[in-house]
Amino acid sequence: MTVVNVRAHSGVRPVDPQRDALAIVDLIALGFENELDPQGLKMLTQMRQAAQRRALSSMGLSTDLEPTGFVWVEEGRIVGNLSLRYALPSRSRGQMIGNVVVHPEYRGMGIGRAMVEAAVTAAQQQGARWIGLEVRGDNPVACGLYARIGFEAVGRQLHLLRPANVTWPNGMDTALVWRASKPKDRLLWMRLADEIYSRRQKWVLEIRPNEYTYGGFERKLDLWFSGEREEAWLHGETEARLALRVKTDRRSRFHVWDMLVHSQMGETGARAIVAQALHTTRQFAPWPVIALIADQEVLAQALYDVGFKLHRSLVQMVLEL
Repeated sequence: MTVVNVRAHSGVRPVDPQRDALAIVDLIALGFENELDPQGLKMLTQMRQAAQRRALSSMGLSTDLEPTGFVWVEEGRIVGNLSLRYALPSRSRGQMIGNVVVHPEYRGMGIGRAMVEAAVTAAQQQGARWIGLEVRGDNPVACGLYARIGFEAVGRQLHLLRPANVTWPNGMDTALVWRASKPKDRLLWMRLADEIYSRRQKWVLEIRPNEYTYGGFERKLDLWFSGEREEAWLHGETEARLALRVKTDRRSRFHVWDMLVHSQMGETGARAIVAQALHTTRQFAPWPVIALIADQEVLAQALYDVGFKLHRSLVQMVLEL
């Protein structure tokens, strides 16, 4: 592990969920709040609520958002955080790094590297086969750090955002036949994802059939209780060439578009899936829309044409152990 030249009362240690949760959330907010989209802000709020419940609980009840990983402590103050969890599905025997943040006053001291190396060591000791992460493509310092440790870039996703109160465009026609996706169609989604993403990129993105099990009474009931609505569509019967999910959070007032476009569909397919997404979404007020897509120029351009802007480019990286 890297030796960092700081004062004696400092160092990396595992997260203590009971005492560290609130400080970790405060640090994550300081490091990321200005770049979070509505979905990220919602998650940050949930993390803070979970941390407050944990701090108030004399029994120390666990939550799904319980922090695990490593922190850097400087004279009793948490100034660095790294989250570590098992990747899904568990049979992949991978682990995922996230929420890597160092307080601005302590950057450039090797703290980030020390935490990452501690996470890699822990994953090795736990029998992991690989460890993955995502990093902003416009952060050369972080990209360089991970590369020096041994991580390899395995793909890229584009994170686009359509601001609130931008009027929905008129006159767009999908020009294609769509059908509602059913739970049994999850393998069609997987085969299309296999065409778009590399094997190791799918590890990091945690792409798996259960993720694409849309429709069905139980799923709709779960969404209703959480204040969310979802519609999923496919173009193609025995082989999907276009796949779309539109998820609406009615409480927090934002939409998420998940899109898979086979490369052979080209500009026609890209414009058709955007038109279908608009058709599904326009019944709501123009709330912000988040789109996470593969690094496909024609699809990105079709989204730019209806008011999206690039929020960030995310690079998926893997270290095989």
